[in-house]
Amino acid sequence: MNIMDYYEPKMVMGVIEQTLPLRTFFKQRFFNNPVMFPTPEVSFEFQEKRRRLAPYVNPKLGSEAIERDEYGVKTYGTPYISPKRVITNDTLIQKLLGEPTYNSGLTPAKRAAKIAAQDILDLQDTIWRREEYMCARVKQDGKLTIKGTGINEEVDYGFENIVVLDASDRWTPTFDIMGQLRDIAQEMRKDGVNPDMLILGSAAANMLMQNERYLKLLDNRRVEIGEIRPGELEKGIGYLGRMIVPGAMFDLYTYEEWVPDTNDLDANGEPKLKPIIDPETVIIQNSGERNSMLYGAITRIDRTGNHVTYMREYVPHTWFTEDPPQKFISISSRPLPMPHDLKSWYVLKGVITGAA
Repeated sequence: MNIMDYYEPKMVMGVIEQTLPLRTFFKQRFFNNPVMFPTPEVSFEFQEKRRRLAPYVNPKLGSEAIERDEYGVKTYGTPYISPKRVITNDTLIQKLLGEPTYNSGLTPAKRAAKIAAQDILDLQDTIWRREEYMCARVKQDGKLTIKGTGINEEVDYGFENIVVLDASDRWTPTFDIMGQLRDIAQEMRKDGVNPDMLILGSAAANMLMQNERYLKLLDNRRVEIGEIRPGELEKGIGYLGRMIVPGAMFDLYTYEEWVPDTNDLDANGEPKLKPIIDPETVIIQNSGERNSMLYGAITRIDRTGNHVTYMREYVPHTWFTEDPPQKFISISSRPLPMPHDLKSWYVLKGVITGAA
């Protein structure tokens, strides 16, 4: 195979489609329905269902009209993600990780092919990780901040079920955590949601495991309140067990994953890592909730100079310059998480200190 084949968009697309994604809990669990659009902007239809009782009427007066549920359409511009890698002559003379220092048998052309293949995987990983972070922020904040070079925007979905706890409602070793969750579950059921899942930040999970009321009820052998079964389902996903409260039964999960925080740098100017779930945040929801990931179209110029629009999740692009001699690989995407029902989950923040 000619080395230039590795830089053909069709070849790169084939590698992308065969690559297994990172274990992205929020995206795969709650935003696993990809929807493609023919434009950079995406539209989403929503309707809020209301509980109604059929009215009693006098048969002599005939039927009584009831209102239709409100219906609306929201349009958003999708954020543009496009990381790239550059291969120069200096890149080709450096040995690869694991390559013997001497007499490895790799020519610069073969080394370039291996570098290109790894670059594709690395670029795709950064996009998957960004999508996961976007989904996590939507679930925790009900909105999405899009901030980068030359862009600072916010997508506000209108989510209202978010509470920063004040001092009287915060979790302590003696606070009635189960009573608080029971009341929230009751409110959610009024909106037609049956919550059966808790996703806890690390500090919230630790406090729950120290809560005297919860632990005491677990020791009551005559009444089944729940169980603690620490374990790991997959990378980063911890299962703590089950909690039963009047009218609800929760499976308890933690998610140990980190992302670089570009707003918090260390002494060397490198972003510090922060947990993808805020430590004092608790998400209450139904485990069967399914939302969509909307993808706006991407337009590129091909090798013949024509504009080509792609309705795909990920679009590769390759090009090169002769002076200086450089080859480029980029993968572009326009993803936007879109929740279907803004009342299908509930968020508690600052459960210990009140820090949002």
